[in-house]
Amino acid sequence: MVTIKDIANRAGVAQGTVSNVLNGKGNVRSEKIRRVLEAAHELGYIPNERAALLRKGPNNSLAVIMPSPQAKQYAEFYSGFKHYAQSHGFSVTQHLTRQNTPSSEEEAFMEISPLLVKGIACLSIAAGTVYEDSVYKERTAGEYAAGAPVLFVEHKPSFEAPFISFDYEMAGRDMARKALERRYSNVCLMTGSLHFSNERDFYRGFMQVAEGTSCRVTHIQTDLSRRYQHIIQLSGHSMPQAFFISDYGFAESVKDICATFFGQDMKPDIFTVSPTFTMPENDFTKYEMNYRQLGKIAAETLIRQAVGKADSVPSRILEGSGFRDWYSNIITSKICPCLNIITLDSPEAYIMQSFSRLYTHKSGIPVNVCIFSYDEIYEAFNSFPSSSNYDVIRMDVTWLSWFSEKLLKPLRQIDPDICQCFSGLLDGTAENYAVVHGEVCALPSTPSVQILFYRKDLFESPICRRLYFEQFKTELRPPQTFDEFNRIAAFFTKKLNPTSPVEYGATVTMGSTGVAGSEYLARLFARQENLYDGNREIHLDSPAALDSLRELVDLKCCTAPVHCSWWTDTARAFASGNYAMSILYSNYASGLLDHASRIAGNIGYAMVPGSNPLIGGGSLGVSRFSRYPKEALSFIKWMCSEPISSAAALLGSTSSCRLTYENYEVVNLFPWMNLAKKCFPLSKGERIPRDAGIPFDERKFLSILGMAVKNAYSNVATPEEALRFAQEQFASHFQTRF
Repeated sequence: MVTIKDIANRAGVAQGTVSNVLNGKGNVRSEKIRRVLEAAHELGYIPNERAALLRKGPNNSLAVIMPSPQAKQYAEFYSGFKHYAQSHGFSVTQHLTRQNTPSSEEEAFMEISPLLVKGIACLSIAAGTVYEDSVYKERTAGEYAAGAPVLFVEHKPSFEAPFISFDYEMAGRDMARKALERRYSNVCLMTGSLHFSNERDFYRGFMQVAEGTSCRVTHIQTDLSRRYQHIIQLSGHSMPQAFFISDYGFAESVKDICATFFGQDMKPDIFTVSPTFTMPENDFTKYEMNYRQLGKIAAETLIRQAVGKADSVPSRILEGSGFRDWYSNIITSKICPCLNIITLDSPEAYIMQSFSRLYTHKSGIPVNVCIFSYDEIYEAFNSFPSSSNYDVIRMDVTWLSWFSEKLLKPLRQIDPDICQCFSGLLDGTAENYAVVHGEVCALPSTPSVQILFYRKDLFESPICRRLYFEQFKTELRPPQTFDEFNRIAAFFTKKLNPTSPVEYGATVTMGSTGVAGSEYLARLFARQENLYDGNREIHLDSPAALDSLRELVDLKCCTAPVHCSWWTDTARAFASGNYAMSILYSNYASGLLDHASRIAGNIGYAMVPGSNPLIGGGSLGVSRFSRYPKEALSFIKWMCSEPISSAAALLGSTSSCRLTYENYEVVNLFPWMNLAKKCFPLSKGERIPRDAGIPFDERKFLSILGMAVKNAYSNVATPEEALRFAQEQFASHFQTRF
């Protein structure tokens, strides 16, 4: 085994220096850091995390005892637990009861005891069963844990101890109600062993509702090893019309066995508890219990006590998410032959195209999604004929004020209760994406916001951090101002700093004038809250405007000579691994995880410098000229509903629904969603005052501003000349005071 002494000898430094480098401590010069890391790599050094914990003594560490994660709910729980703990400065050790025996649970506690952890989450296989005494009769869980608080999860012990789980009894009742709603006369209830508290609760809840009805219930207790045998045994009886199942793993087996042994003609309906948010499927109807959320709450509970914010670990029973109604807003129509949708070319457009097939399947109404480029769709909007066949219009948020009166039908005229749709929206979305001059013109569908993305591995690199400190006498961190942004960009640009591990410090998106204008406004809004000043006047040649443009022009030496023309290009460029930072709209950020990405796993994210991010994305509205406004609004409400929005977000879109940002499937895949949620209410960068009460041609404004930006960036004009001309153009087309 490689030791610190071996590394010190190879690197030619003291053992204390090696220890400081490997533990991220001490004032070690960059050259010594480099030598130590190179020596450790050459010798194949692998840190022993558990030994490190023992050396440190009391530490910010938690432990999880769990069965081998074959069952999806355990893997999901651990993922949620670990993510929350690590994001709050706690490490996590995992201890598996691999044989699923009580003795292995006892061994797990004994393994944890010397680590001096601050808390233990125990997904016990013994708690509440006949095997409980063999583990806990002589000593309690607390005694095993050397004083660390123990929180039992899912399976409740018979002795007094903190416990957390979902309300399985409620799940059972809801399942039985579903059976009665469907008027089944013969169903199979499949559970795990009733020795476990969650399985007992599920069974009890189901039978409370089903007993005494005309529905015959066959109950099967099974486990992972015998589930196939038990299902096949049903062949000797009449096949049930439906299975109601407490475990997702059992449900998969039921589907396979039924298809293999009984064929499609005898295919029963399957209802199952699901530990994760899932896409709509024909195979199962799922009752969702978010085990990642359970893991998060368990970690939060233990940490609160560890840091002194709670005297004890409380017991909790959580409600599941229940059945998701994917089609609640769909109406059928015999008079609507087709819905035509016009939308911008974006990731969301193709996702909407895919989901529209589900809508057609349920409603019987064909949907055509017509996709146009940014310039094409703007021209189409300007020349929209009253005979237009479009029913649904995807409107960019920056165009909503200008085009809403001309193109969109006020939604209250179709549905007087449309504002009820706002109750589940993110803060900051309804007022920016739906309401124009007091009228509800659209529903937020794909709101996005600027986020700063950076290479986490570079910002956390001991060598990069030390080199940056040696040069600037300050810590390397995500920039909070654009001055810091430019300084860090220069530091990570190889032609300016040959020691940089990447070619360029930052991306820049400089395609059309509209795109260039957005890139610039991010910097202007970092210096002044809105485009207008305290006198409600707009000065494109103000000192703040000039400093912001100079700042953007200075970035030119820190980026590639060929700039990105659209944000899809920006995401692709950053994902190539050649850049340290990128400012990107959140609806394009899924591109950072494409199969060709070289930065997956090393993506950091932060608020854009200045904490006044630009919003983007858009809304869906009903065309003023649609012959089928009710059907068009039905489609919009369906696309903007939480289940569809969350499913779309999993595919790389965005959502205006608050619950999407609480969905651990989504947040785990795209962790920057949590930051995006916080950004929408912070975005204050208005072009004109909200109470001005007049339409504002955002596209024309950005064309004027973007031309100035591109002229200055390309050295066609100085920043002063470019903005002076922009102000003249602005004054000739717009009011300068609002």
